[in-house]
Amino acid sequence: MKLFIDTSAFIALADKDDQHHHAAQEFFNSQISLNCRFLTSNFVVCETVTYLRIHVSYRAAVLFWENLHQSKRMEIHSISAELEEKAFRLLKRYNDKTFSFTDCTSFALMENLGMDAAFAFDDHFRQFGKWTIFPVAPR
Repeated sequence: MKLFIDTSAFIALADKDDQHHHAAQEFFNSQISLNCRFLTSNFVVCETVTYLRIHVSYRAAVLFWENLHQSKRMEIHSISAELEEKAFRLLKRYNDKTFSFTDCTSFALMENLGMDAAFAFDDHFRQFGKWTIFPVAPR
């Protein structure tokens, strides 16, 4: 199984003070045991490094980058100009939502790769409504 990882999941994994930290660790470890492969984008990586640098620490940002690039289970896809255009069309189409441009690049990438699931705590993934979002939030 391949699972897209959003910034919200990376932050929850890296920041012990994040409200989803425990749930993120449990879910991530369960997927590791199932030999899941993870996929993300350079936009998500950039957003995560910036968040960790500003809100957690310089060290957390550096460790995130180094661990991510050493992982054999992680694929980082670069967002092409074509995907940026597709993301911008999504941003315009869903003008009633507060999707970030990075969210839209993630949606465009997932659509292009035929992915059907994401590891995310960002409600925008649920609002978009096309994928199964893990971990499943209690209602």
